[in-house]
Amino acid sequence: MALNLIDIPVQAGGWFKPADLFGSVAFLIEVHSFEHQRPTPNGPKDSVLADVTVFRDQAQLNAGTPEITKGTRIEQTILARDLQTIVGGATIVTLDQIPAKKPGQRPAWVWRPLNDADARTKVIAYANAREAAAEAAVDGAPDFD
Repeated sequence: MALNLIDIPVQAGGWFKPADLFGSVAFLIEVHSFEHQRPTPNGPKDSVLADVTVFRDQAQLNAGTPEITKGTRIEQTILARDLQTIVGGATIVTLDQIPAKKPGQRPAWVWRPLNDADARTKVIAYANAREAAAEAAVDGAPDFD
């Protein structure tokens, strides 16, 4: 009987801080779960648990060496709600801000589709290479049966 090993998504990656990552070339967001109105110390919030792969600049994208944070909690309202429909899947996006509609409010963070075809191809190639390496490692593991 072969084992079907599945990682349990846990919040080991802390909270997503858009201001720290603004201006990054591309994000690969792999969504594990969505919780509607999850209780928090600041009141209930929609919340996503995801693995976030960040290509901060063109050099990281070209080299295929992103920063990966597993188990990141995303609780910014618009960002979390935009990801709720892709639980179990992934998306390739960039991060942007839209101006506040009323004076005194903060600008909202939003995901934007990655429209640069070359960059999108490089992110997909990175993801495919990562998946192939993981499968090769599993295939190379000893069989104790």
